[in-house]
Amino acid sequence: MARQEQEEHTKRWCALPEPYPKPMVVQPNLYYAQLLLEDYAGSLSEMTAINQYSYHYLMFVGEYEEIAHLEACIAIIEMYHLELLGETIKLLGVEPKYRTITGNCQTFWDASHVFYGTGLYDRLAADIAAEKLAIKQYRTHQGLISDKYINILLERIIKDEEHHLKLFLHAAARFCPDLFRNIDEEKPGNA
Repeated sequence: MARQEQEEHTKRWCALPEPYPKPMVVQPNLYYAQLLLEDYAGSLSEMTAINQYSYHYLMFVGEYEEIAHLEACIAIIEMYHLELLGETIKLLGVEPKYRTITGNCQTFWDASHVFYGTGLYDRLAADIAAEKLAIKQYRTHQGLISDKYINILLERIIKDEEHHLKLFLHAAARFCPDLFRNIDEEKPGNA
C-alpha cells in the first residue's frame, strides 16, 4: 500500500492518528501464518468484522445515522487491517485466502460468522463483544508469535480495536443506556 493511502486511514475520525508499521517478517513461518489466518478470516476475524459492521451500517442508515456512520468508518479501518494481515501472511509463505488452516484442513470463511441481530441494542452489544474478543485473540497470538515485526503490527491493530471499543461503548451509553449499564456492571471490581 502506498504511503499516501496509509496516511488516509489514520485521518479517519474513527482511527487513531498513528502510523501503521510496514508488514515485515523475520522469516517465513507456517505456524505464524496459521495464527494470523484466524485473525484474517476465522470466525472471529477482520473479515467477519468488516461484514458485520457493513451489515449493521445498512440496517442503521436512515434511522440511526450517527451509529450507521460509525459502523461504516470502523468497517473501513477493519478492511485496512485485513490488508495488512494479508500482506504479512504472504510474507510468511502462505496464500492469504479467506480461510483458516488447522492441520491440513482448510475452513473457508462464510457469512454465518456475522451477527446480524434484530435491533440497535443487540447489534451494538455484538459489536462491543466482537471488539473485546478481537483484542483478546490478538493478545493471545502476540504471546505465541516470537517475530518482533509481526508483534509490532499486532500491537498497532490492537490500539485501533481498543479505540473502536471505546467508540462503540460511547454509542451504547448514548443510545442504549441500559446496555451500557449492563456492560459497566460486568467490569472487574463491580461485583
